[in-house]
Amino acid sequence: MHITPKQIETAFETASRVYDGQLTPTNAAKELHEKYGLNISSARDFIVQYSCLMRGEIFKRTISAPAMEYFLSQIVQQRGRAALDTALVAAWKHVEYYEGIQSVRLGKFRSVLDSFQANLAEPILLNIYESSLDAAVTDSLRDSSAARKKRLQRASKIPKQLVAITKVYSRNPDVIAEVVVRANGLCELCRKPAPFIKKSNGKPYLEAHHKVQLANGGEDSVENAIAICPNCHRKQHFG
Repeated sequence: MHITPKQIETAFETASRVYDGQLTPTNAAKELHEKYGLNISSARDFIVQYSCLMRGEIFKRTISAPAMEYFLSQIVQQRGRAALDTALVAAWKHVEYYEGIQSVRLGKFRSVLDSFQANLAEPILLNIYESSLDAAVTDSLRDSSAARKKRLQRASKIPKQLVAITKVYSRNPDVIAEVVVRANGLCELCRKPAPFIKKSNGKPYLEAHHKVQLANGGEDSVENAIAICPNCHRKQHFG
C-alpha cells in the first residue's frame, strides 16, 4: 500500500499526541484508519516507531525513507537537537536489526540518517556514532571475506579522528555503593563471582545497572538498581 505525504504528516502528529498522553494508541490507530485511510497495521506501526524514536529504542517493523526523513525533520523542529540525537540512535539500531534479519541493505534509509548526521554540529554524540558503527558492521558481515579484504587493501590504516561527546546522568554514589554491598561479590543476574578484584580498592568488580534505564524515566534508586558482572551488563544493553 502506498502511503502519501499527507498520511505521513498526519501519522506523525497523531503519534506525537499519543507520546504526550493526549490520545490512546488504540484510538489513535482507529483515527488514522477511519479518517485518513491508513490501514490499521501501518497506523499502529507509526505510533510505535515514533515512541521508539523518542526513547532511543529499537523498533522492528521498518518505515519508509521518506517517512523517516519527515519524522526526523519534525522531531528536531518541535523537540530540539537532543530529541534528534535520541531518534538517530533508535534509527541506527533499527538498521542493524532489520538488515541483519532480512539480509538487505536499507540504502535510501541509510542516506536519510547520514544526511541528518552530517548536518549535526560537531562534536557528534557518542551513542549515535556507536549505533551507526554497529549498523556498518552488520552491513559488512553480509559481504564475503574477499570483498572485505579488497576494501581493506584500499583503506587507510590510520583512522580519522572524531570529536564525540556523551550525555551522562549525575548518579547517586550511595545507590551504587548499596547495591554493590548487597551483591556481596556475586553478580545479581548470573550469580557468578565478580570476574576480578579492582586494583583501586581491592573490592570485587561489579557494575551498577538500572533495571529501568534513567533515559527511559527510571529512578536512581536502590530498588531500581542491581550489581552485575560486565558480561551480564553488556547483555542487558545489547542482548
